[in-house]
Amino acid sequence: MIIDDPYHILGLHHNPFISEEIDELIETCWIDRGLSQSPPVKAKLFIQLQGVPGTGKTSHLLYWQRQTGGVYVNYRFQKWRIPPVANIAYWDEAQAIPIPLLLIALCQAATKQSTIIVATHTDLSWAARSVGLRVKIIKIPILDVDTLLLWAKQRIQAAKLPNVEQVNLHLTPDIVQEILVKSENSWRAAAVYLHIWVAKEAGL
Repeated sequence: MIIDDPYHILGLHHNPFISEEIDELIETCWIDRGLSQSPPVKAKLFIQLQGVPGTGKTSHLLYWQRQTGGVYVNYRFQKWRIPPVANIAYWDEAQAIPIPLLLIALCQAATKQSTIIVATHTDLSWAARSVGLRVKIIKIPILDVDTLLLWAKQRIQAAKLPNVEQVNLHLTPDIVQEILVKSENSWRAAAVYLHIWVAKEAGL
């Protein structure tokens, strides 16, 4: 039998490091970093996930949303829209929201006793406090070798062909350490470097 797909030769359906935000792997390959408990709904609460780009803020929002329901919007593409308010709402890239629109939405949230969770590169807690919302700030932990290695192995396992016992990939801590240094502790960048590594292993 001739196998045309080089990933199949490795024992994989596809490259395991496709974009996490557009597949179903957020839950199946979730790594508990002490932030897995979903927030309470309708608690007059503002939760701010803060960290540099690529540290996993979006993944946390989407993971929590799968548990609680509610509205999710990414303000990288919705800058001039008033943020939606519901019993629970998730606003990604919230630093891009114009301040007048942010304050309008937070006032609505305080009136409705909503829970608002934002992912942001800058501190917006002052705005939430100004309208009477309780504030909780969560700083995303820095990525480390053990966490990245565990996550990468889970992704590889999830992409394994069903009739394959062992994938023909040998990801070591040394390889992960090198990738972590190049990615400057960005989970998103590390996934790109892992994608490139697997592609090279497949001969692409």
